[in-house]
Amino acid sequence: MDPTDFNQPTTIPFLTLGSGNVDFDYGAYLLDDEDLGYLGDVGSSGSTSDMNKLAPISVSPTTSAMAGSNSDPKAKLERRGHTKSRRGCYNCKRRRVKCQETRPSCGHCTKTGLKCEYPLVSQIVHQPQHQIPLFSLQDMRFFQHFLLTCSPHQPLGNDSVWTHDVPCLSQNHEYLMHAILGLAASDLMVHDPSLVTFAMAHRLKAIKAIKKTLSDVPKADTFEEGNAMMATCYALMFQSVMLDDGMAEFMTFCRGIIIVAIQMYCKGAKFIFSNFIGDDQLAIIQPLLESLSPIPRDWTDVAVASIAALKPLCKQQVEIEYHQLITNIASALYNSSFLAYQLLCKHYGWWMQISHDDFQSLIDGENQVMLLLASHWIALKQIMATITGVEHKQRAKRPKPKDGDLDLGMVRWLKHLNRQVDAEHQRYNQWPLWVEAQLDIDLGYFGKELHH
Repeated sequence: MDPTDFNQPTTIPFLTLGSGNVDFDYGAYLLDDEDLGYLGDVGSSGSTSDMNKLAPISVSPTTSAMAGSNSDPKAKLERRGHTKSRRGCYNCKRRRVKCQETRPSCGHCTKTGLKCEYPLVSQIVHQPQHQIPLFSLQDMRFFQHFLLTCSPHQPLGNDSVWTHDVPCLSQNHEYLMHAILGLAASDLMVHDPSLVTFAMAHRLKAIKAIKKTLSDVPKADTFEEGNAMMATCYALMFQSVMLDDGMAEFMTFCRGIIIVAIQMYCKGAKFIFSNFIGDDQLAIIQPLLESLSPIPRDWTDVAVASIAALKPLCKQQVEIEYHQLITNIASALYNSSFLAYQLLCKHYGWWMQISHDDFQSLIDGENQVMLLLASHWIALKQIMATITGVEHKQRAKRPKPKDGDLDLGMVRWLKHLNRQVDAEHQRYNQWPLWVEAQLDIDLGYFGKELHH
């Protein structure tokens, strides 16, 4: 397996479908309505708590939920009660937590250090059910921007698929259209922050629609449906890079891609994306990576030392494995950019296939060890900018660049994670804070380039 990323790349997991994945229970992902529930209904918030309530993929031997015969029907119908919050902020809507609706910032955003933004009242339009969705001139602008500027670079070598096949699919699949428009609106927010209303509205609509579609995956066996769902997960995943606290959602949708891919594979459906399975992606960029010089040794020295200092804190098995993976990536930087990239891909593959409970631990915002491991992982990706940036250089026709500054990309996550580390653990987080400080001065300090 291997990975994917946005303005600050990495590559999406390479699937090896078949006997190697017999323990991967994609059905269990679809069993619980709460799996994508935290991503929410437009206009309502649930009583779910923060990061530790995110519930993505479940991995367990042979317990396929598609059969559905082993679960208690009554248990399925039980749902948590909640009070509707029609005018809640976007962060609370995404998390499905009850928004206090205090201005200028609600309690949840104040606590987590997020920018609190509310939907414009004029934008809240209740459309009759089953009515054909109406798209505005602004949406047409977003659609054009997607085609010309911000289509995803993953899977590698699929530019024409993103600018031709996917837009064609979006005409028949509303959730894909909303995902495309939301991604484009978020990309344009770099120069026009007021577009947050459009970006989040399209995102929430896409998530609400694909959540329902994912629950019907066993019935949806058309070629179009599977590819539309996969493209939607990609677009939502890439948009997650534009959210300060989007790391958990990025991981969740990345895992969702695997769910859809396994379903399609089992049904013999054809993928519109090429270079998705096996080592095809590595083969595309291996020559470029092998020609790269190692990153400055002093950067690697500090990274290795800081990661090593976390080892005594790692007690749970999932923490130990996480720590070993990022240790391996950092150590590889001494000798081979290509090996470091391969290990980075292996890290993505690891958290895409771990169990539901382990994944919950991985994204638990109350677990300081996991926060430290995550801040070091993202900081490590920043100093590897010249390596991960190779993904964009392989594009035959790169989207025309935006005017102005570089986009923050995953630096948003680093800033958010650094703010969540408490006073007791700050001494372990000095290197990620140093990386953030250098990027505050110069976003291109570690070699990040303007890719679109």
